[in-house]
Amino acid sequence: MNELYALGELMTRPLHGYLLHNILNRTVGPIRQISWGTLYPLIRRLEKEGFIEQVQDDELTAGRGKKKKTYQITEEGKTQFYRLMEEPIPYSSDYEMHFHIKMGNFSQVTEDVKLIILHQYKDFLRFNYRHIKDHKSYVSETDEIPSSEVQYIVTIHDHILMQIELNESWVEKQILEVKRGWGR
Repeated sequence: MNELYALGELMTRPLHGYLLHNILNRTVGPIRQISWGTLYPLIRRLEKEGFIEQVQDDELTAGRGKKKKTYQITEEGKTQFYRLMEEPIPYSSDYEMHFHIKMGNFSQVTEDVKLIILHQYKDFLRFNYRHIKDHKSYVSETDEIPSSEVQYIVTIHDHILMQIELNESWVEKQILEVKRGWGR
């Protein structure tokens, strides 16, 4: 996920690590932050694998007199970026974040790839919907859970199901928008 993010940001312009870090943390929000201890090893790995390369940047860091390390994506990195965009996202607690990173890079891919990503997200939502519906049925029918807790668990399940339904409606609109763009 972080690899895709970094490569995606470098698809449009060279960046230095500080700016890459700043953009990433503004993208993922206030709760989840990417540390320097995660970002710089990622940059070193991407550089070692030939996906990015350091470029000369004569701009000095404010007040330090130290040159910034600026990176740009290589042709191998572009190939890796497109591969990661087309690769299905594993179902995990990071799925939504990973999907948002992919969607943030839609300007870099074809309509076909956009549709693949959107349909994969729709499948993920359907998977979760079925899972929550099954759990809701189990909770409602079992004697293993105290009756005083059942109503609250069912309420939580209803809340999650409503969120999924809203997301499904949204993704359907996105799919239609991409399809409409084909005629342009």
